[in-house]
Amino acid sequence: MKSKLTPRYIIIAIVLAWAIYAIWPTIKYQNLSADEIETMREEGTLHALESKIIKQGLDLKGGIYIVLEVELPTLISNLAINKDNRFKKVLENVRKKLDTDSKLDFYQVFQKEIASNGLRMNRYFDVDYGSDTEEIMSALREEGHDAINRVLEILQNRVDQFGVSEPTIQKQGNRRIIVELAGIQDSERARDLLQSTALLEFVLVKSPDLTNDMLLRIDKVIKGSDELSELTESISEKRPKEEQTVSEDETISVRDLFGDPSIQAEMGTTDTSVVVDKNLVKDRPFSSLLRALGNDIGVPERNIYIIKKILEMDEVKAKLDAANGRFLFGNDVEIIVNIDGGQEKLYRMFYLEGESELTGGVVEKARANIGGTGSSASGQSIVLLDMNSEGSRIWSRVTGGNIGRRIAIVLDKKVHMAPVIRSKISDGGTMIEGFASMDEAKDIAIVLRAGALPAPVKIIEERVVGPSLGADSVAKGTRSVLIGLVSVLIFMVIYYKWSGLIANFALIWNLLLVLAILATLGATLTLPGIAALILTVGMSIDANVIIFERIREEARKGKTPRAAIEAGYSRALTTIIDANVTTLIAALVLYQFGTGPIRGFATVLFWGIVISMFTAIFVTRTIFNTITERRGMKSLSI
Repeated sequence: MKSKLTPRYIIIAIVLAWAIYAIWPTIKYQNLSADEIETMREEGTLHALESKIIKQGLDLKGGIYIVLEVELPTLISNLAINKDNRFKKVLENVRKKLDTDSKLDFYQVFQKEIASNGLRMNRYFDVDYGSDTEEIMSALREEGHDAINRVLEILQNRVDQFGVSEPTIQKQGNRRIIVELAGIQDSERARDLLQSTALLEFVLVKSPDLTNDMLLRIDKVIKGSDELSELTESISEKRPKEEQTVSEDETISVRDLFGDPSIQAEMGTTDTSVVVDKNLVKDRPFSSLLRALGNDIGVPERNIYIIKKILEMDEVKAKLDAANGRFLFGNDVEIIVNIDGGQEKLYRMFYLEGESELTGGVVEKARANIGGTGSSASGQSIVLLDMNSEGSRIWSRVTGGNIGRRIAIVLDKKVHMAPVIRSKISDGGTMIEGFASMDEAKDIAIVLRAGALPAPVKIIEERVVGPSLGADSVAKGTRSVLIGLVSVLIFMVIYYKWSGLIANFALIWNLLLVLAILATLGATLTLPGIAALILTVGMSIDANVIIFERIREEARKGKTPRAAIEAGYSRALTTIIDANVTTLIAALVLYQFGTGPIRGFATVLFWGIVISMFTAIFVTRTIFNTITERRGMKSLSI
């Protein structure tokens, strides 16, 4: 008999050794103090340990739950080769309808708006998309589907580099994405990382002469506005002519400047005043809103809104388009001390070429660092870029052909820096500075490495689950498992006596092996997973109950313990397999078609059933066979 049982002992020993090996990292991690975890993080060994532990989901560990919506109207606008006011109005109407009812299908609403406004699709989209409306709409659907899949992939890459263990990123409907980041409490940083489009551009700065010329043109456009003309004249006439040679600021209302009562509501603030230069406001109303900031244009913080409003005027846009130029703001604020001792916040504004020389698509490597001693960014957070061969070639041509000119490094429509090109750069190496912190630099480097989003995303819903709530869930879940486990253990010992102890041993083995499987698979344990674990306890013991009842029946017929055990297992085997296989099928269906928590429940349930069959049939049978080896055994304690 011993020779027959030896292979069973070997299998059980191997499985036990593997289970202990798989669970040990989790036990080790749970016993680490906060200081030890931080030390391991600094040493770079924490990630290796975390990759082997049983991960906890958002509902257990706390973290951030975010629902993102891909801006399909913006994507369609970017794909259009012709965008007149009628087309823009259609997209605006579509946005309003989608905001009113989020369940609407974007493409159906878009097609209806196009038809109701009498627009021909082939006028706005490239011939490659097709010649009629149906073909073009089909092509746009494909583009939208592809864009969302790219957004999913890019977000996954960003989150992986952000250092979140086992994030959940999944599509919901045709334009929404659910992101769960367990263990992350810095919601603002996570939000910026997810939403950043990371459009990196290298754009030449227009010369001072061209900049001044454009400012004069915009001044003329504003002077053509009746409301603005009347206002500027009234401000200019407030001072005697002999005093108008001295520059002096005047505070006026934005609402008065535009003659529009809705402006204050749009700004969302009670402080809607702007600062203008009295001596310039009559002849150069736009320039009067600006200040000199070294060799650049400075914009007072309170003037930002009105400047953007002016730049969005159709007449101003036409002037900029004709000159192939655009105005962009700098990323940093400058604190200036006035003559009277007061402080004023100014933002730099740059007049750039309309087309970028190079984009972030050529970036091969991006890493955050601290500027070295002696450099212009000494001690500051910077991002170092390495370009691919194509980017290096273009960058070499751009820098070589524009020595002495400034080139702006633009990230998400904000100018981070605009250095002067001193020499030709042939190796593709570039530095970006102007970051507030190392975290910001690291996040930008992550985004640049992962790639730019093909379309902007906006946050529809955001929830932060605190770690205290997660800890409370863990405590309650653990308590429920223990109460259920202890109740079952006591019942089995009372009802089945010593045989009940064998079933209890198999049950504990079952839980141990399920946890080992979760650790090996890198699965995430959630509250539904704990529910499946409790269900597994009941189903595991159910198999033993069936076997023990069959053994009792055979023993009542007068069979020996060994014969009763053999017959009991044989009779119960078919019933156990039938019952468990049907549940396995249900678990597989839940995993295949479920999402998030449902999949977590299905994973634990599936492996719990598979392992319960091993422990209830193989392990307990081995123990019973070992016991019945003793000669002279007359009865079983069952």
